[in-house]
Amino acid sequence: MRATSANSMNSQYNASNRTNSFRSNHEHVQTTINEKNWEWSYLVRKCRNLELEESYDIYMRRLRIGYLSIFIFIELLVTFTHALLVFTSADLTYAYVDMIAYVVTGVLIWLILSVNFRNELISKHGWLIYASTWLAVSLLVLMDIGLNVYHATSNNDILNPIYDAYTLYAIYMFMPIPHVLQPFILGTAVTICYIINYSFVISSKEANQMHSILNEAIYLSCVNFLGIFFRLMRDIALRTTFLDRRQYVEENLLLRYARDQERSLLLSILPAQIADRLQEDVRNRIERSKQQHHRRPGFDPGCNKNSQALRRWRQPDHGTLFIEPHKDVTILYADVVNYTHLTTTLDVKKLVEALHDLFVRFDIASEEYNVLRIKFLGDCYYCVAGLASPNEDHAKCCVDLGLRMIKDIRDVREKRHLNIDMRIGVHSGDVLSGVIGAAKWQFDIWSKDVDIANRLEATGATGRVHVSQQTLRLLDGEYFYEDGTEKAREDPVLQKHDIRTFLIKSLRL
Repeated sequence: MRATSANSMNSQYNASNRTNSFRSNHEHVQTTINEKNWEWSYLVRKCRNLELEESYDIYMRRLRIGYLSIFIFIELLVTFTHALLVFTSADLTYAYVDMIAYVVTGVLIWLILSVNFRNELISKHGWLIYASTWLAVSLLVLMDIGLNVYHATSNNDILNPIYDAYTLYAIYMFMPIPHVLQPFILGTAVTICYIINYSFVISSKEANQMHSILNEAIYLSCVNFLGIFFRLMRDIALRTTFLDRRQYVEENLLLRYARDQERSLLLSILPAQIADRLQEDVRNRIERSKQQHHRRPGFDPGCNKNSQALRRWRQPDHGTLFIEPHKDVTILYADVVNYTHLTTTLDVKKLVEALHDLFVRFDIASEEYNVLRIKFLGDCYYCVAGLASPNEDHAKCCVDLGLRMIKDIRDVREKRHLNIDMRIGVHSGDVLSGVIGAAKWQFDIWSKDVDIANRLEATGATGRVHVSQQTLRLLDGEYFYEDGTEKAREDPVLQKHDIRTFLIKSLRL
């Protein structure tokens, strides 16, 4: 026994190790996948595979316009602040030149870049994005270097450029040119211009100029690398956000579509008022069930006991009834004649296929005539008009549906070479409709008028629509008819309720 117990414990220990190893491997694989989702090349490839690159470009174009608005505000603020500082300097002889240069440059940059806010123009002429960016950056660089040259030639005042890093950061952070390559080319061109200008400045100040030029080149190169890094990180974040948002919108649309389909399916079975009450009751029971489980200490969803408790939300309150009265409706019962004989002589598969073909036609006709099908009872098909929504022509809808059913079953009879026909009973009156049951709901209708319609079908004639006097009165003389069958006059249920019956011959043209 000890050996058996030890073996059992070893088995459990090994199984536990295998489970832990599987979980560890799964977590490692999941972590690897999550890390891959943050790779720039993977995100670009995913956008292209999903054919979203064009949509992403449009999305980025809107964001770049927002960044450009911020830059224009910053540029104007920096320009006028710098001009104000120059104006407060002691030497006003050259201050006016600097002030005019700063203000004019700021206004020109604003006017040049404002072309990017005209969406229609940019959509037709994409090259304007690049042209306006290059022109604005060139103007900013020329202003900065030009003022240095002006001061060096006019009063031998050697100054270093002050907008070099600012210009490079503006290229990578705010300019509307897309991707990484174009900003890198523009940033490299700006860097070369500043290094050339710096080499001339250093040559007039220091003898050992290569060391200083190299330091300046390293500094500006680092600014470019930081700008490229910023561009890549921003693109990764924005692509991830874009894909997540797109997935969220797609799932939301799919959820709405599924809910609409569910609602349509529910309304094809139940009237809207019953369906609304049922859905509200289900939501309330789910909410109550969640609250009860949260109150229980140590709740474990994996236990069988609690699994049974989870299913209790499906059990309605014993006092809750989803029953509603309906007045002025018409009930139709239809039964396939010779069906019992077919069940003994025809192959089961062919019989089911024939019934399916027949009842699909009936469902299509029911929707066409605004009649709600209740359910199938073997070969019996019964439905009601005026229940789901008020309809003054409910009697006519049912009679027209009955005539259509006779036509459909004869088409199926010729198509499948079957000896079948239709017997139909139609009666108008009042009913109770609703859902009964607990775990499995069943929608049905009840009343003496339902029983009368059933008896009209049972006592009717093959290939004819058998109606009561109440229904005939609602038809306003639109049909030819004749007296009902002898069976109907002798039926005890119809006699009890003093029901006189008629057979519809055809519609008056």
